[in-house]
Amino acid sequence: MKTLFLTGGGGAIGSAIKNLFLARGWKVIAPTSRELDLSDLDAVRTYMQPYLDGFDALIFSAGRNNPAELGKLTVEEIKKTIDINCVSVALICSLCRAAFEKRRNGRILGISSLYGNISREGRAAYAMSKHALNGLISTLALELGPFGILCNTLSPGFVKTKMTLKNNTTETLSALERKIPLGRFASVQDIARIAYFLCSEENTYISGQDIIVDGGFMAGGFQHL
Repeated sequence: MKTLFLTGGGGAIGSAIKNLFLARGWKVIAPTSRELDLSDLDAVRTYMQPYLDGFDALIFSAGRNNPAELGKLTVEEIKKTIDINCVSVALICSLCRAAFEKRRNGRILGISSLYGNISREGRAAYAMSKHALNGLISTLALELGPFGILCNTLSPGFVKTKMTLKNNTTETLSALERKIPLGRFASVQDIARIAYFLCSEENTYISGQDIIVDGGFMAGGFQHL
């Protein structure tokens, strides 16, 4: 039985990923935010110690996104967002690296965002963290490729989740939907299916890529909201 380590398994996208992998016969280790505080790097090291024999795949779906414009955005919020969205990913990958190299097989997937490529007012901390995540995973693809490990990011567009509804007004949501060529927000299942493919044995050669899943939104270039 293959084993997946998943952060953010309690979120909308993370839950869909967890459920799909379980349905496909995988064992899934998905600590809650109470069990694993990704902003506490010492706690991350302690939590991961029993699992250093390795996993078949790592998926990082945990994310922090509290919009605020620079000037109102505290340094503490920036640091916490980057620790959760990126630094903890680097730490966990570092801790698991030896086992992956020994096995000479594996998949690493970071759930990024369109804001890992572009940005938007009030998204400084989030965009910083996702740009950094994309850079990290690209570097891992170079370093771990010789060991047969495929590393990618998956960047959802606008997904129908509580976070999307919380961070946007009704008017903004309607405007966004009109700009998506497919005419709808993604479902969490849309994202989970791509995540599964990228981490499955069906993916034999995609590595070092940021897979954008946005219903065609980015094809026309970023349009001001």
